[in-house]
Amino acid sequence: MRVHLALAALLLLPVPAIAQECAGQAWVESTLYLGRGMKDGGEVTDAQAQAFVDDTLVGQFPDGFTLFEARGHWRDGATGKPVDERSMAFVVVHPPGPAAEDALRRVADAYIARFDQSAVLRSSQPACVTFYEGNR
Repeated sequence: MRVHLALAALLLLPVPAIAQECAGQAWVESTLYLGRGMKDGGEVTDAQAQAFVDDTLVGQFPDGFTLFEARGHWRDGATGKPVDERSMAFVVVHPPGPAAEDALRRVADAYIARFDQSAVLRSSQPACVTFYEGNR
């Protein structure tokens, strides 16, 4: 019983904000999950994906980002059927604020429109950022 009470008490303690424990800069890490399956049964080709990177992602986040090839699995809300598809995970670490929020929304909207997607998933979490730079 005492162990359960101690665990419950720990859960009630406030969690320090990242800004309080971060020796670097308190930023945000955001990921957009870009499915490559299309409604017509086709797939966003490698060339189409690269064109999207070149003309949309680079324009919205010219300071840099990371793109991973991924596999997505989700349940289609309309049919209830499971869907497995190639995906891209677009990861960007950015200062908090409306500029990045707006840019992420523009990327998601552009992807949805260009490739006839039903949605783009976004996840975000606090990130402590430190740049280690070499001697130049």
